[in-house]
Amino acid sequence: MHYQHNNLLDVSAFEMPIKSVKDPIILLKDSNGIEKQTKMDKQVVVYRPDTMEILGRSRSNQYKIVNPVELFSNHAKRLVEQKNLPQSNITVDDYVFEGGRKQKRTVTFHDLSKDMGDGSVVNMRSDIFNSVDMSWLYQAFAGAYRNLCQNGLVFGGQRMYHVRKKHTSGLNIGATLNQIGGTFQMFSENQELMQKMMEQKISLKGMAHILANNICKTKSTSKELLDDGSISVNYKLLDYFIDQIQRESGSLGYTVWNLFNALTYWSSHIDDTFERVNKDTGKISEVKMSRDGSKTHTAQVKREDKIREFMNSDDWQALMNNTYVFAHLHPSIQERI
Repeated sequence: MHYQHNNLLDVSAFEMPIKSVKDPIILLKDSNGIEKQTKMDKQVVVYRPDTMEILGRSRSNQYKIVNPVELFSNHAKRLVEQKNLPQSNITVDDYVFEGGRKQKRTVTFHDLSKDMGDGSVVNMRSDIFNSVDMSWLYQAFAGAYRNLCQNGLVFGGQRMYHVRKKHTSGLNIGATLNQIGGTFQMFSENQELMQKMMEQKISLKGMAHILANNICKTKSTSKELLDDGSISVNYKLLDYFIDQIQRESGSLGYTVWNLFNALTYWSSHIDDTFERVNKDTGKISEVKMSRDGSKTHTAQVKREDKIREFMNSDDWQALMNNTYVFAHLHPSIQERI
């Protein structure tokens, strides 16, 4: 379910009765198919009291439900309290997935923006993720969003607000949200970072090299050798990034900004397709990117986490400092450029 509006304090999309019980007694069938009452020691079951539907089960009795209404209400109040935060021109997108098991809120601040000079505008955005079925950690972060390609720009941890917490008895939602106000003051820093990315040149070979050594690495048993050692490369993903970079090269050039947008385009467009050209036969085939074996919303979270990890790597920092070097590409990668 998706509900779009412009009222921060409206959390009606997340209203749903939820309860939990520790060490529950439930009916389980024995080897003869006979139902017997069984106590589930050291477990927590989360359920809807109106339908008695079980939403999730934790194998730790330390699990703590983060009530969606309470969570998103607190988030809204923290934002409203920020006197220097322009709130008259906003868009709020509320999402509820899988019958209420997962929730997400996105708030876009249209008055906090930067014209990138390529026909796109980058806006400040705040995101909150939560689940009651133990599948997602509680997460809160703020960053930037490029409107042209609907890219959520995933900046590295040192440049944005990002909190990940387990649903345990020690979780203090209020304390984690207290810091979010200061994040919006960092938007100017992110603007400077974006400007630096636009000015930083990097060849397509250089982009292919850093991608192959980082986000395109895989644990596949099929190995290919690069100049700096033996690693496994996800060639499908590498081809996808190269295709996206070449598509945008006319407006973004061969820059770190182009590379960065290719990464965030991947995380924002889960079911995207691209064309792969066989250089021997000239045949063009359409390739569909998979969902990483997950539902769309879960795959997006996983991909954003991979991008943050990449942007916090030594290689990315070297790239931003213009000190990233490579000798040559392995032929299996060279032929893809």
